Amino acid sequence: MPRKRKGADLSRSTSKARKLRNSRSEGTEEQIQQQNTDARVRMTRLHQEEPEDTRDERNEVRRLEQRQSRRFTVNRRRTNDQQRQQVHRAFISDSFLRLAFQYEPDIEYYAHSKVVIGAMDKECPHCHALKFKMSQLGCVARQEKCNYLKLKHHLNH
Repeated sequence: MPRKRKGADLSRSTSKARKLRNSRSEGTEEQIQQQNTDARVRMTRLHQEEPEDTRDERNEVRRLEQRQSRRFTVNRRRTNDQQRQQVHRAFISDSFLRLAFQYEPDIEYYAHSKVVIGAMDKECPHCHALKFKMSQLGCVARQEKCNYLKLKHHLNH
């Protein structure tokens, strides 16, 4: 079996973390409180022994990292909001061209006045095609039939 590489286990189940968890679970409440106070004392000593310029430098680096992280998060939110607004504007406008390919789950499509979601239960009297309840019946079929009759009449004469 190959040796385990150093730093290969980056999860929380490292041997050191397991030992700490086991020792904390086996200890009494007083022992855990004592360990916590000892850790606090050690950290305050370390901070007192640390030179002020290195502490300031460390804090400045931390501030810059936080600022950069915040800037990244804000930019990502801004682009997401802009994309959502573009889709929403396209939805509100009368143009529904290719909108189905830009589906946004946050938008309530069924609430729009131009959108009809329902059964196709009306039948065209000319071509017997099924249509939605709100659509005009037979307009396309009637136009094609009229054009066909005109063409047929024109060819016969």
